Amino acid sequence: MDTKLSKVMTPREKLIVAKKSETVDKNDLRATNKIIKKNNLDTLPIVDADDKVVALVTDSDLQKNEQFPLATKNSNKQLRVFIAVESRLKLAQERIKKAITAGVDGIIIDASVVFREQLEIAKWVKQNFPKLEVVVGNVDSSEMVEKIMEEGFKYCDAIKVGIGPGAACITQQELGTGRAQASAVWDCVKAAKKLEKKYGFLPIIADGGIRIADTIDQDIAKPGDITKALALGAQTVMMGSLLAGLDESPGEKEFDYEENRMVKKYRGMGSIEAMEKRGALRYGIEKMKVKIPEGKVIKVPYRGSGYDFIPKLIAGVKQSFQKQGFRNIKELQEEADIRPI
Repeated sequence: MDTKLSKVMTPREKLIVAKKSETVDKNDLRATNKIIKKNNLDTLPIVDADDKVVALVTDSDLQKNEQFPLATKNSNKQLRVFIAVESRLKLAQERIKKAITAGVDGIIIDASVVFREQLEIAKWVKQNFPKLEVVVGNVDSSEMVEKIMEEGFKYCDAIKVGIGPGAACITQQELGTGRAQASAVWDCVKAAKKLEKKYGFLPIIADGGIRIADTIDQDIAKPGDITKALALGAQTVMMGSLLAGLDESPGEKEFDYEENRMVKKYRGMGSIEAMEKRGALRYGIEKMKVKIPEGKVIKVPYRGSGYDFIPKLIAGVKQSFQKQGFRNIKELQEEADIRPI
């Protein structure tokens, strides 16, 4: 170990770097990408005004951009990130300010059933951070969508639809609140379309109710419910239990001897376990002494890595479109034959 670092490391005067003031501070990594490509680098140091390294950009960032072209990214080719915030103005303000510092793209004002304070939060966000996107919810009727569009359209960028359809949600059973997800999406989409000429386009997110076959020998995802949600008019779907079994999701996998397979624990935000943390805020019952659970803790099959599982979902949706003769979502929503049973 007698070799000096100066003998194996690139001298500073020959080292290619990028300035923090021209990249990180501007939230612009396109300049770094150009430098990496031009000089055929695998790593590019980012230095501050004192010539100290503050960040590294690698060629793997470029490779991921090419490898995952369908990933939702901003103009800077960074993954778009949304966070959930409480439906309490003061609590939400605190979290949103921290989120802005971290560079998030949007927030989801999270509650099992939408209520007026969400619109107050949305208004505050747009007044203080106009570029931050805001999603409100949840709703399950045309009346709720109409009220939001009439009073808060200019503050909202999307609405989440779904009260009780989630795999770990028991709101419908415990409180008699909610409805079947397909009819909820259909009803809310019609309301949004009816008011589109007056206010503008407002995307609908189908939150919950997306299920696939759950068998021990399962090896291929069957994403039929995704196609159905899109056909009913949703612009996108939101999934919990379906993705909870992936390596990238929170929690450790374990072997279930009763079912003879690997599983992961998944808790609904309305479960007692979640309410003991911050879940009670989501349901507006944090001050109640007796809390009725609106969710439960379940076990979901371990599904391995999202790098393997999600491409199967995408391929399944594409194949579903092919079987029905649709080339894109627009054609599906305009021409799909939907009949109540």
